[in-house]
Amino acid sequence: MRSLRRVVGARLQSLLRGSTLLANPFLSAKFIPLDQQAAIGQVRIVVGQTVSASITEGDGLPVPPPELREGWGQEASYLNTGRRDMASMLSAIKQAGAQLADLRRVLDFGCATGRMLRFYPRTPDTECWGVDIKAKNILWCQEHLSPPFRFAATTTLPHLPFEDGYFDLVYCASVFTHIADLPDSTLLELRRTLRPGGLIYATVHDEHSVDLLLRDFQERELTKQLRRIDAETGVLRSDYKFFYVGGEPWTQVFYDNGYLVQKWSQFMDVVSVIPEAMDYQTAFLLRKRPGPLASDRHEVDLQRES
Repeated sequence: MRSLRRVVGARLQSLLRGSTLLANPFLSAKFIPLDQQAAIGQVRIVVGQTVSASITEGDGLPVPPPELREGWGQEASYLNTGRRDMASMLSAIKQAGAQLADLRRVLDFGCATGRMLRFYPRTPDTECWGVDIKAKNILWCQEHLSPPFRFAATTTLPHLPFEDGYFDLVYCASVFTHIADLPDSTLLELRRTLRPGGLIYATVHDEHSVDLLLRDFQERELTKQLRRIDAETGVLRSDYKFFYVGGEPWTQVFYDNGYLVQKWSQFMDVVSVIPEAMDYQTAFLLRKRPGPLASDRHEVDLQRES
């Protein structure tokens, strides 16, 4: 058995090192975090040059260099939008009747460099985690934001390195907007890590997002993509359930709101739907039901009857 494991392990390493697999991010991202090689170089730069992170006066935490801000602009914009989007999420949670004191284990799924996580209200017993598929982001966070936060790199496979029911709150800011491959499995994996009654806050593109983008006078790149795909396919004039533009891991996914409510309510309670919760994106607040899913309960009932 050990010999077989060594053979399989060596073969897998050979495949991962091969240019064909690594050149295809759709495949390589299933096995290793994105930009793994770049991250190795980046962490050496970060360790050797602490000036790559400036310290803010507000929270005393470092700010990532421009190349790690994921398009969020200058330092002021990076911080202001992070503070704004965190406030929007906390408002939705408060309106749902949840108490922050009960949300002490928190996961930022797709944290990038902690743009929102840095603003989560913390107490000494709060445990905040961030995970991301981009290794260079996680390595920067581990070097500069841990403590007070904890971080781990993941892949695009729906698998997280946490035990069942570990978290009170999981949030995903502009993550499901990019998941065309296995989105339901990803949501169910997030659900697995939640305790009963725990919350998921996730932003998506829906038809309201499309309307806002098409009225965007700045003509951002996503607006141009929408216009191109509609000219080619007429999708925006069709009765779509969802569609996506581009290939993973850079896909842009758009949903019909009613379709998504119906689909996700099979897995969790849909507490609220908040348009424009994060710029043009709509947020879903979901709550994990106690006990198994409805389909699981049916199987349990059958077993009891027999």
